[in-house]
Amino acid sequence: MGLGIKESHFRKGLILFVLLSVSVMIGIMFWTTETDTWEQLKKFQLIYIPLLFALSILRWYFDGLFFVTLARHGHKSPLSINRAVVIRLEGTVLAAVLPILVGTFSMHAYLLHKEKLKISESMAITVLRSIIPVFLFLLNIPILIFLKEDAESSRFFTQLIKVLSLPIAVILVFFVITLFYPNQIKRLATAIVRWLGRMKFKHSEERIMALEQRLFHEIDQFSRIFWTYLREKKWVLFQATLCILMAFLVDYLIALAILWGFDYHPSVVRAIAIQFLMRPIIYFALTPGGAGIWEITYLGFFSLFIPHSLTGMAVLIWRLLLTYLPIVIGTFFMIHEFGKDHKLKDFIVENRDEDEDEDEDEANLDNNVSNP
Repeated sequence: MGLGIKESHFRKGLILFVLLSVSVMIGIMFWTTETDTWEQLKKFQLIYIPLLFALSILRWYFDGLFFVTLARHGHKSPLSINRAVVIRLEGTVLAAVLPILVGTFSMHAYLLHKEKLKISESMAITVLRSIIPVFLFLLNIPILIFLKEDAESSRFFTQLIKVLSLPIAVILVFFVITLFYPNQIKRLATAIVRWLGRMKFKHSEERIMALEQRLFHEIDQFSRIFWTYLREKKWVLFQATLCILMAFLVDYLIALAILWGFDYHPSVVRAIAIQFLMRPIIYFALTPGGAGIWEITYLGFFSLFIPHSLTGMAVLIWRLLLTYLPIVIGTFFMIHEFGKDHKLKDFIVENRDEDEDEDEDEANLDNNVSNP
């Protein structure tokens, strides 16, 4: 099953991300910059700069710890925290320029497989990383109750939840079907594979059938691993969920630290609650890397607590710490990864009917990957 990423798609996505991000930030800066902006910027308390960088590092630590927690209990070879953080950063680069299922999913699944995890285990961990935040969004219900006395915020976020409820529900339904009705997923996979077979005439009928059987095997493995976590490793799943929640909270603290740097000190609980309600907007943003959506969303957040003239600067600092710098660092690691692994864009898994053959095949693939 090929998980290659076309260079042309990557290039187009990167250009679109840069153009959207730059144009939106320029527009925001023009709109928010006033005569006193630069004077107020000079008053930013430098003591908060180390705190902002420390929180940024901590945020990726928790994100990597999610992979470490699941991989530690999922296979014989433990995953180091440093490697896990690098894998997340590399996936973030692709998430910024490609659709998430094409970019981040493929990259994470492949890189985790290189760390001696089976493909189905890598897929399960990667999908859990996407699914768990959706379940965390259910916390928005008690948060709305908490903010009920704030009439303006309550009305706004109630409408927001209505808009986002459909994609959240679709993802939850897909997750439930995968767990309880894997045969339905198999039928869908069959339809997709055969459609691809009609679109790509170079594939022989035998190869299409082999790919279909391989998908069936992986779906079974995928469902089995999920049930293993749910039945036998509930504590592990709880720890992994806690890692994602802590990564979210650190994100919110970064925005708060920016406000503190400008000497504004809103209620910590209220500011975190509002950001939690805003999170689904970012999570389901359709533009590459959330370009435009992220900036406008946090422009609204910062405008609740600081003067209009500082909101653009606050958004720029926030975006630099949580997106632009991680993408630059992730790109460095990704270039290094591609330099060592020339098969990264052509990750192909051959069909095997037996688990023993699968293990042997994956071991051979790992050896080929490590020694291209």
